[in-house]
Amino acid sequence: MCGMDTMLCFHTSRRHSWQRELGGAFRFARTRGWRIQVVEPMNAKPHVKELMDLWKPVGCLVECSAEKSDYFNPDDFASCPTVFLGRDPRTLPKWASYINPSPNGPGEEAAMEFLKTGIKSFAFVTLGGNHFWSRDREAGFRHILHLHGMKCAVFGRKETFRSELARSKACVEFLKSLPKPCGIMAENDYAAVYVLDHARRLRIPIPSKISVIGVDNDPPLCENARPALSSIHLDFEQAGYRACEILSMLVDNGPARPIRETYGALRLLRRGSTSVGSGTSPRVAKMLAYIREHACEGISAKDVATQIPGSHRLAEMDFLRATGHTIMDELNDVRFEHVEVLLRMPSQQLSAIANHCGWNTENALRAAFLKRYGMSMREWRTANCNKA
Repeated sequence: MCGMDTMLCFHTSRRHSWQRELGGAFRFARTRGWRIQVVEPMNAKPHVKELMDLWKPVGCLVECSAEKSDYFNPDDFASCPTVFLGRDPRTLPKWASYINPSPNGPGEEAAMEFLKTGIKSFAFVTLGGNHFWSRDREAGFRHILHLHGMKCAVFGRKETFRSELARSKACVEFLKSLPKPCGIMAENDYAAVYVLDHARRLRIPIPSKISVIGVDNDPPLCENARPALSSIHLDFEQAGYRACEILSMLVDNGPARPIRETYGALRLLRRGSTSVGSGTSPRVAKMLAYIREHACEGISAKDVATQIPGSHRLAEMDFLRATGHTIMDELNDVRFEHVEVLLRMPSQQLSAIANHCGWNTENALRAAFLKRYGMSMREWRTANCNKA
């Protein structure tokens, strides 16, 4: 018999985003009493059939965002309920279920941010691999710019480089050639830090001459970049949770029509690599970054204040002076942003939203939502979603 309490979790990515996705998967698994067995990426293809025979899993979660095109053969998973995460839909069979990043999120968010500053020159940078999510981000970025009559230079999409040194030299020449000031969107945080490093070597002022936005909001990369990197935060944790919810449906209902969904960008976390983030004092910037990263974990204003030296009262005064509102106001703004994102997902149960967004109880969120919006969450969903 199948081991009904084990889920196999395959992955290819070693980035921070994967840890968030896995965290969401573990959080859902606890609600079903499932045990997650993680299969780490290897140089050779994994022996899926042998692993299936060994663990007899109830289902599989297969993360593919960093894979080579032939690393996972989808047919190896046809006999077991499976959800693919971050896999190019064009490479999947008709029976496959998946959850992927929205093609319309990060690129549009970055373009709108740059346009607000009055920048007229734009570029998109990729480090290669030609991943579908990278192409989607570029397409969204260029689409918004095109609507405003703007063009976009692209580095790394069509070029081939014989060595890393050749890539580096080409990037230097590319950055030199861009009309300044220029807004650069990178396919992810790694590519964004690559741009920042080369711009610094060229002594191009950041963000006055070049502004840079990454994607994924990987804290170690973003916070340790110089200057700190502005990045678009994708809802990886919710993606992992939702992937397991879909898997649970497949396990409970047996073979059915595949479930295929996307998840979007939560917010842009502004730091020193963009003009909007550069004028904030380091103390307040650190508090804002902490809020954006942890608001939905149930933290308090006091938790935020302890991230900087000095008293809670002094932190509150600095924050109020810089932003015009309190730390708690900012916490609630971020939490309600997340609530709205989840309400726009028709499959998201209302009863589970409080746990995702930092409220201790469902009733506490319902009361706060009613006070803020003047309607219930169900009424807001009806009024704001699925409009023709």
